[in-house]
Amino acid sequence: MNLSKYRGGLAAASIALLVAFTAPVTPAAAQATRDKVLSIITEASKAAGAKDVKWGSVSGGDAEFSVEKSETTFEHEGKTSTLTADKVVYRGAKPTADGGFTADLVTATEVEFESDDASMSIDSLTITNYVGQSPEKIRAKTTSGERFDRIEATGLEFTDENDKTVPVASVVVAASDYVAGIPRKTTVDVKGVKVPVDAADEQMKDVAELGYKELVLDVGLVASWDDKTGRATVDRLAIAGAEAGSLTLSFAIGGVTPEVIDGLKKAEKDQAKQLELLQGLSVEKLSLRYEDASLAKRILSNQAKKQGVPADALVQQLSAMVPMIVSQIGNKDFEKKISTAVAAFLKAPKSLTVSATPAKPLPVAELMGAAMMAPQSLPTVLGADVRAND
Repeated sequence: MNLSKYRGGLAAASIALLVAFTAPVTPAAAQATRDKVLSIITEASKAAGAKDVKWGSVSGGDAEFSVEKSETTFEHEGKTSTLTADKVVYRGAKPTADGGFTADLVTATEVEFESDDASMSIDSLTITNYVGQSPEKIRAKTTSGERFDRIEATGLEFTDENDKTVPVASVVVAASDYVAGIPRKTTVDVKGVKVPVDAADEQMKDVAELGYKELVLDVGLVASWDDKTGRATVDRLAIAGAEAGSLTLSFAIGGVTPEVIDGLKKAEKDQAKQLELLQGLSVEKLSLRYEDASLAKRILSNQAKKQGVPADALVQQLSAMVPMIVSQIGNKDFEKKISTAVAAFLKAPKSLTVSATPAKPLPVAELMGAAMMAPQSLPTVLGADVRAND
């Protein structure tokens, strides 16, 4: 599925457009505030690339109003796509001084996106405390200022060009404490992503051999940013599969100031400038942890079966190979940590963790210098460690 082809039409599936696909209404049919908000929404849809907007009926007053049977059509690179909703309700919506609008609550039901080679549907979508951009900002592709407290979508389905459907139970995104359009705190929770496993599918053949009929995945993110100190932290970026395992990444980076973020935006097409700015960042800590819930055991069992050897014998062979493989690192202490941890994990797969905790924040420039001049020193410079089953 390739929804990126419709960046011009769907405004890269921005929150602004998900809110702004509702239809226009004539001034005579609306009260003052409602009419102003709907006019802004209509212009925002057009600014986002809409070619045609249709609707059924608009009802309600300034405090709460709804738009039914809306349909917005886009054309991009000779292809047509549509975004529809059965009903969208706005509560506490009003214009803002800069030409956008705010809403205490926006709810939409039976939202569907259809294109020539992909589709998406959402049973229910709720956006809390939304602040939308003005049409002028959308045309200028200026995203700062657009924000929300919470987005919750339930009953999602994604279908690709081969008619393969992936249902998703729910997606919840929460953001708070904004600075220049960037939230200081963000959480994301995606639940119940069901990926079908078809042995006839070449891409899924190896997964099917492990005994899976489908993969049920959850994804989560907890992140924060301190604009005063420039410290950006990801406490948890995790993907977990039922009867498979979980992979969790966490890290803290220093030097991510508003000025650096603004500089990176301005240097979007200047890689040299971007690299210069990134060299001013620093690594404070990093951790990648895998916890097994049968995936590693399935892989070992499957490989042993293919080789015609007992699983224990395969584990011994692999454990013996690891020291030779990692000997190219050139750091004996770190090589020993890897070999010991991997051997323990293979023998009894529970967890495997790779971490980096430098004695003090490590500038990216210094890290790049070590990588070029003395790569064998990187594990020591980073304070790297490898642990199993802790």
